[in-house]
Amino acid sequence: MNTGASVIEMSDDNTLVPTKNWVSMLEGEREELVKNCLQNHIEFNGITVEQAAENGHVVLRIESAIPANERGLFLLDLEEKLKKSVDIGITVWLEPVGDKSKLRQLRGVEVKS
Repeated sequence: MNTGASVIEMSDDNTLVPTKNWVSMLEGEREELVKNCLQNHIEFNGITVEQAAENGHVVLRIESAIPANERGLFLLDLEEKLKKSVDIGITVWLEPVGDKSKLRQLRGVEVKS
């Protein structure tokens, strides 16, 4: 199966940008819109909005651990719901989290992010 053609076709697609409505809002208003959307879906409990930038980047913090094999699809689903109900130009980003390994912390190893 040759998937090269589909990758090339996708590379020509335009990146969606936020609407004028999104850009014209204050950051607090954008954060509130995203927060309200998250509250309407029980599967997104425990997610807080850290930032909702004018360029469409929405930075979220996830309080609970999501297994690696579920995280990608979970985040794609979340981004799709935000694009459909808030603004088409949204891109979801996760807040960087420091190393949580208790063993490395005990050994004095520090990972800087």
